[in-house]
Amino acid sequence: MLFYFYPLLSLALISVNAPDWSTANYNEFFTSSTNSRVLVHTLSVSLSVTTACLVLGYPTAYVLSRARKYQSLLLLLVIVPYLTSFLVRTYAWIVLLGRKGIINSTLLSLGLIERPLDLIYNGFAVQVGMIHVMLPFAILSIYSVMRGIDGKLLLASKSLGAGPLRSHIRIFLPLSLPGIVSGGLLVFLLCLGSYITPVLLGGLRDVMLAAFIQVQVMQLVNWGFAAASAFVLLVVTLVGYFCLSAATGVTIGGKLRSASADGTSKRRLLALTGSSFRRGTEALKNSLRLRTIDHSIQVSRNIQKRVFPTDKVIHWLVRVWAAGVLIYLITPIFIVIPLSFSSASHLQFPPPGLSFRWYTAYFGNAAWLDPTMLSIQVGIAAMFLSTTLGTLAAYGLVRGQLRTTNFLNAVLISPIIVPAIVLGLALYTEYAAWGLIGHRLGLTIAHSIGALPYAVIIISATLAGLDNSLERASATLGAGRVRTFFKVTIPLIKPGIITAALFAFIHSFDELVITMFVAGARLQTLPLKIWENIQNEIDPTIAAVSCLLIALPAVLFAMSWLARRWRNKSAQLYMM
Repeated sequence: MLFYFYPLLSLALISVNAPDWSTANYNEFFTSSTNSRVLVHTLSVSLSVTTACLVLGYPTAYVLSRARKYQSLLLLLVIVPYLTSFLVRTYAWIVLLGRKGIINSTLLSLGLIERPLDLIYNGFAVQVGMIHVMLPFAILSIYSVMRGIDGKLLLASKSLGAGPLRSHIRIFLPLSLPGIVSGGLLVFLLCLGSYITPVLLGGLRDVMLAAFIQVQVMQLVNWGFAAASAFVLLVVTLVGYFCLSAATGVTIGGKLRSASADGTSKRRLLALTGSSFRRGTEALKNSLRLRTIDHSIQVSRNIQKRVFPTDKVIHWLVRVWAAGVLIYLITPIFIVIPLSFSSASHLQFPPPGLSFRWYTAYFGNAAWLDPTMLSIQVGIAAMFLSTTLGTLAAYGLVRGQLRTTNFLNAVLISPIIVPAIVLGLALYTEYAAWGLIGHRLGLTIAHSIGALPYAVIIISATLAGLDNSLERASATLGAGRVRTFFKVTIPLIKPGIITAALFAFIHSFDELVITMFVAGARLQTLPLKIWENIQNEIDPTIAAVSCLLIALPAVLFAMSWLARRWRNKSAQLYMM
């Protein structure tokens, strides 16, 4: 309430010129053609990027959910970009699309063009960069729903005479709609408040609302108008979220308020056969018991052997599509790695030679190491604070049996929905009065607000899957609630806590927009340092730093996996 809602309330009062109470700032925003154009442009870009992410992401998520042997590897190709810094991914597109970038250099060397193409600092670059940044959110949201769809339903559909394409359209697609809506909703909301990619890749005509607000504060010092613009963005975001979730029953978590999807799929299964309702029901029951009824298994196998030429073509097209999407996701990131070992004094691809000069420039320069250490220190502090509060909050939500559980859960995860530019501006207004601008405590609290939703979501899911009979058994043996919580619950949900802590640290380490408002002139985190260097000069040192940031999530999760494996082996040895 103190560090989150109170600053937002103060920003709302500034937007209406309290205590004089005037709507002049809002009138100015909506009566100006320039401001309206920025708002419409923001909505149109967000909608087009969301559409593109769903079109690209749905087939990819389907291939991931149906893959068996290489599923972990394919999923890793999505998770690595997801965990990689927004700045690194945007920097990769600057390297690719610049006039002296890789694409232009390659086309010139092949003689396909006579002069460099204008691929950057325009709407095309913004679209390409934002789609690349947002696509993992869509893929993972859809994939999380698809992997939970019972494969027996598709086998039952085939046993009733439907081909793979018809089964997908009539059965699989309706069941995956919660993931589609959830992924699209999340991408759209993130696009509305997007700041980094449009600023670095776009031109003057491609200004979106978040960048417009930042200019009003930092350059024009027009606080009232900036506050009104921020609340217009916030209201558009919240209205879009609640209207869509109310119409579809889907939240960002991808859960339906009612379990009607399964019933719909079963009704559609019955419609696939031309027999009577009774015979269709019996056939469905038999097909759903494929593991125990040999006849149904044989029928399913015989139908799978049928030749569907169109379905086979579509099957391979979907695979090729997914392969292209995964290449699109991973290539811009890994193209930075060879550049970090280049011996050239400027960005040049392919590198003329191999050298560690840019890593030496990074590790031997206090101007880079000091921001890195600050980001690590603030990230660790924010990780402990958000994980501790998130664990307690998740326990209260899952075990508390509160009437206001849904409301409290919405409040706790709302920082994901609130655009970072709005929260940063709100925190700046109050931090300036409290003397927290430029202090590590203020920066830690600000980062913890954004990291808290990740802790609540991950730990709540872990607690929901925990067998609470173990906690009841502890109570019957005489342990109180506090002792049960620390001796039984915490050890059982430790994997979820560790995962939440890693996500919280990565979020804090990557945070830029809120940091721009709160850090002041005395503090400079690593993302701020990278941001300044990208805007002023494309220093090849950034390639070395980007390579290290790409490796950071992989190292953290590898350590987590090794620790979990070691713990399991220790438990097995103890049992022996």
